[in-house]
Amino acid sequence: MIKFPIKLFYFSILPSSILYVAILYVSYIHNIKLSLVIRDLAQTCGYPIGVGMISNIGILLWGAASSICFFTSFSKSINRELSKLLLLGGLFSGLLCIDDFFLLHDRYVGPDFLNLTYLAISIFLLVRFRMILKKIGIFNLVISILFLGLSIFFDGVIQQIFNQSYELTQLIEEWFKFLGIACWLNFWCKASSYALKFGKS
Repeated sequence: MIKFPIKLFYFSILPSSILYVAILYVSYIHNIKLSLVIRDLAQTCGYPIGVGMISNIGILLWGAASSICFFTSFSKSINRELSKLLLLGGLFSGLLCIDDFFLLHDRYVGPDFLNLTYLAISIFLLVRFRMILKKIGIFNLVISILFLGLSIFFDGVIQQIFNQSYELTQLIEEWFKFLGIACWLNFWCKASSYALKFGKS
């Protein structure tokens, strides 16, 4: 007789069901049509497949970095320092993913506060784990932070100066951001690989 996997129920089925019902409930009390909540945004709006594609791929890359970090950080075959580094990388990547997905910096929290928060976390990451980062290869991470910083600079400074060329500066800003996310994922894949190969307890 096949035994029902209890852990599957408690770790996957129950939490996802609670989240699903909670989202529907919150949407209902805010008078949002439930069919709009469950459908894909592009399908609802009737936009072509290319609309928002760069942003969506970026969100997938953030999510991939977060998942890889979390998965590796809980491995029993790596030491505590690497586990802490990867756990922070997973939390940070997850925060960036949520920010991009829900547009927290544009609509709710504000870019200044979040950018300062991200800068503080980045500095802490570079200082606190500098010895491990040197062993892994810090260059990829620094390049990623540089590209993301250039994206913020274009958004906050260059677009204000050259506001008549908004579309061009927006294209350059998003290009730097996309490169930054790709390099970010590259670094955390490299860090996870290093941890599994050389980070024995």
